[in-house]
Parts: sequence; C-alpha cells; structure tokens
Amino acid sequence: MSKESIILERRFVPEGTLVMKQGDSGNCAYLIQSGSVAVFTESNGKHVELARLELGQIFGEMALIFDEPRTASVKALEDTSLIIITRETLKKKMARTDPTIKAIMTMLTQRIVSANNTLTNKGSDLRDMTEAARIIYQNVMGSLPKDQKQAFENATLPKLEEFLNAVRTFGSRPKA
Repeated sequence: MSKESIILERRFVPEGTLVMKQGDSGNCAYLIQSGSVAVFTESNGKHVELARLELGQIFGEMALIFDEPRTASVKALEDTSLIIITRETLKKKMARTDPTIKAIMTMLTQRIVSANNTLTNKGSDLRDMTEAARIIYQNVMGSLPKDQKQAFENATLPKLEEFLNAVRTFGSRPKA
C-alpha cells in the first residue's frame, strides 16, 4: 500500500531579495534547500539582525500555527532555493503521523502560545516574565542528559537567580 505523497512547492530567490517582510500576513514557512538568508527586525529606524540561516533550516514557522503578522523580515544573502511549507501541508502531514507525535506537537504549540503571549506583553507583567524564565530553565534542564544536568545547573542557576532578583528589584521601584 503506497502512501499519498505531498509535492511541495519550491521557490528560487535571487541574492538581495526580500523573502518576507515584518508585519505582513503569512500562511507558510520556508525550508532552505540551498543558499542562506538573514532574519532581521526593524524598529524605530534600527535594523537588528536576529539570525543567519542556511541549508536545512526553517524560517517563518510561526505562520504554520498562528494567524499573526510576521515578526521579522527575511532577505536572501545569496541565491537561495526554498521549499514552501503551507498550513495545509502541515495539517495533512500531522493527520498521518503517530498519535504520540501529535500529542507532543499540541503540547509544544500550547507552550509557544503561552511564551509568545508573555513575551509580547499580552496581559503580562514582570511576574509573567519571571515565570517564563523559570519555565525555560526547567524545560532545558529536563531535556539534558543526566551527566550534563549538574554542570548546567552550576553554570546557569546563579545567573538566573541574579536576573530574577534584578527583575524583582526593578518591579518594586516606585513608578515615575
């Protein structure tokens, strides 16, 4: 019995071409088949490069889950070939996947929604930021092999506590 194949659309992007623009709506992600891109934001006239991505890396993936404007722009640094992954393609692939993978994807999606809401200040405050930092620490700690946990804790926990104390101090200052 053969499985239905999904043929994915491809797109060639010449060097210097804007692939997607911050603020635009999006309904697909891109897998880099060849070439490289720069991911950046622009705010108050400032251009901030967030990442450089190359072969095998994906960008625009949040559009597969959320119906929100693009949070960054992406420009081809060289001639680049992309594979386009649409929401519909993802839904079809998820429908055929193992139930355990579906459950993990659902859980990860919920965590992304929660983290994004906290980071974009949708009803968040310093307490939410503190909780997000703790959750990230716990998630990383939980994903490490046993032999790396102690070293990670020793290197990270004092800095995390220092950060959380600074946040608490900042939060207790009188508002101007």
